[in-house]
Amino acid sequence: MEKMGLKAIHTFCRSESGVSTAVAAALLIGIVVIFMTTIQINYMPIWKEDAEYAHMSDVWQDMSRFKSNVDILTAGLAINDDVKIVMNSPVRVGGSEIPFIRSTTTGGSLAINNDISGLTVIVNKNITAPYTTGTGLFYTGTVSYRPANLHYVDETYCYENGALIITQEGRSLMKLAPGIVFEKSSVNSSDFVNVTVRAVNLKGERGVLSSNTIEDIRLTSYRFDHMYEDRYDPLLANNSITSINLTVYTENKEAWEGFFIDSAEEINLEDEDYTLSNSTYTVTFLLHPPNDHLSIDIDEAVIKIETGLQ
Repeated sequence: MEKMGLKAIHTFCRSESGVSTAVAAALLIGIVVIFMTTIQINYMPIWKEDAEYAHMSDVWQDMSRFKSNVDILTAGLAINDDVKIVMNSPVRVGGSEIPFIRSTTTGGSLAINNDISGLTVIVNKNITAPYTTGTGLFYTGTVSYRPANLHYVDETYCYENGALIITQEGRSLMKLAPGIVFEKSSVNSSDFVNVTVRAVNLKGERGVLSSNTIEDIRLTSYRFDHMYEDRYDPLLANNSITSINLTVYTENKEAWEGFFIDSAEEINLEDEDYTLSNSTYTVTFLLHPPNDHLSIDIDEAVIKIETGLQ
């Protein structure tokens, strides 16, 4: 009996069915490994890039809506600064999911009043001392979003000085213009260049938050100030404006230079009418047309900004 038992075990170990089962299991494991490797190498980067692209599109819509809400509040303050208006602007800091892997989401960081921004306007006249905004608009506040992309190109969205700017690979482009407007008109055979500066000042605590969810920004209209106005008066021509110096404090110099150049071209200013220069964190537009009269209107809209960062 003992010999028969040993023979049975020996026969089983040499059976083809046992070997085929082991081979099949090994092949199945190999197929699973190859499948997972193929997914990780060939498909996962594409899925991640698509998710990051979709997320950046969502953030662009949210940042555009944020600027629109600020513009609405600014217009409301200009009409009646006694009425307080509150608006919420959610920003999808993260959340786009990768197919089949719901635990993996895109993300980034939202920063409030953490970047360089500000304005200085100097109005030079023939006789009287120049007017300057001084430190009143020295810092006007920012809202910026920086993604944590691994595959899609990193684009930073920044709201500063009333403009919405996109930065990519060290280059910046202004997508939505600020409340700085240049107009040219003619009255009684006299040519005028009218400058309107409607500065937006975001008042709030500084903060930075990394997240993969939705963060809400609360905006409240606070105050509207008429800082300075000077219209050309033929009776006071001897004390008219000779030049306007507008300096923007920014890290996105290329975007602001492009804005000033485009603005000058739109009203057909010549090279002799203005000077554009820059330094480390400033862009300066000096308007000095020799054959045109100048007028200017400077306003400041103060808006309180609150987020979960504080």
